[in-house]
Amino acid sequence: METLITYNAVHHNPWGTPITIYFWLVGASAGSFVLSAFGWVFGIKRYKPLALSASVLAIGMLMIVPVLLIWDLGKPFRFIYLMLPGYWHGTAPMAWGSLLILSYPVSMFVYTYFVIKNDQKWAKIIGIIAIVLALSTHWYTGVVMELNPGRYINHTPLAPLLFLTGAFISGIGLMILVLWIKNFFMSEEKKIKWALMEEMAQYMMYGIVFDCFLLFLDFMQTQYGTASENIGHHEVLMNIFFTPYIMLETVIGLLLPLVILCSPLKRTRLGVYGASLLVAGGVYGMRIWWVMGGQYMQSFY
Repeated sequence: METLITYNAVHHNPWGTPITIYFWLVGASAGSFVLSAFGWVFGIKRYKPLALSASVLAIGMLMIVPVLLIWDLGKPFRFIYLMLPGYWHGTAPMAWGSLLILSYPVSMFVYTYFVIKNDQKWAKIIGIIAIVLALSTHWYTGVVMELNPGRYINHTPLAPLLFLTGAFISGIGLMILVLWIKNFFMSEEKKIKWALMEEMAQYMMYGIVFDCFLLFLDFMQTQYGTASENIGHHEVLMNIFFTPYIMLETVIGLLLPLVILCSPLKRTRLGVYGASLLVAGGVYGMRIWWVMGGQYMQSFY
């Protein structure tokens, strides 16, 4: 049986830079917020001093998200359809995403309020809800990409795990950098201790190792999978999107930080801050090739 593949069909406008930034912001926000919850939800007292900074950072990044999504629609007021009973449908991932994007910031605001009030009981209760919403918000972005068989680079059950792992390490990396800058303006007794920075860097290293493993699994699927996946691997990932896929994500965002954090440099400020910067930027490379590369053959070829 012969198969005819048509690449010159007319398609809708593809997702571009606003969506890649949106995915990065949602992920980094979720990763930062998990750090905030270490102290108030999981009872790790040494993390309480950074809880408020992590929450504010997570909220700040998430506030940019609606602007990017509405801007990308082309006709901005159409976003309201996702919230109307006649249009909302429970089988659509984006329908659930609209609810998550709305409820996640609200839960973070409430959680932050109780952190400021030093109310341990309600901070923990709302924090648990906010963590579930934070992880679900980024999980749904992976599901949206996964459930699209026409985009064979994205069509893998690894998608949510790749997104969540990238969120975890980018959120930690960004948080370390923010705390480093914040320490310049704080009194000595209020500064975040260096030992805590080192500990967060170790968590980031564990996440990098797991992310490398997931990326390797995805590499094998595109390299040795179906004919369509193989075309996507060679023509898209290893050719047009070689820079964000190999250089930005794999080399700069994963391998270099891993080398730093597995060497004596992990005990130095230059090593920890440098690795954090590389990871936070490198994860954006994954968002580029995943969003733009995933639709390239259907939209541009």
